[in-house]
Amino acid sequence: MIGEVADAVVSAAVGPPSYRAGYVARDTAPSRARHDVVLALRTWGLEQLADTAELLVSELVTNAVVHTDSRTIGVVVTRTSDRAVRIMVLDTERSDMSAQACPSGDEESGRGLFLVAALADRWDIERVATGKRIWCDLAAEQVVEP
Repeated sequence: MIGEVADAVVSAAVGPPSYRAGYVARDTAPSRARHDVVLALRTWGLEQLADTAELLVSELVTNAVVHTDSRTIGVVVTRTSDRAVRIMVLDTERSDMSAQACPSGDEESGRGLFLVAALADRWDIERVATGKRIWCDLAAEQVVEP
């Protein structure tokens, strides 16, 4: 009937699907973040990104745990298209944000951001009000039907 108010309100999603979580900055954070990000990607039907995303999240979260004084590490994954996501890792570090020079062949660490640069479609480090954010974009290959 005209003028009647519906009994139920239906909510709708606003904006792209995203996953966000905070992890205590300790040695268990990278594995928990990997697991959660892969679960989000599989839920969105983006399994083809899972292996690369798992590696990138591991590197970025490990970097934040080992090289910052942050108590918590934030992880955000946003679906930017039907076949792409942006992964962000946030920490509270306010010191120099530049990527370091390539480590020599005999160094045991220091290759994380080089791996990110090699595997991600794009990436960057940005200062934010609470510290810094490192983000990277991943997109699945376009499937061409014969």
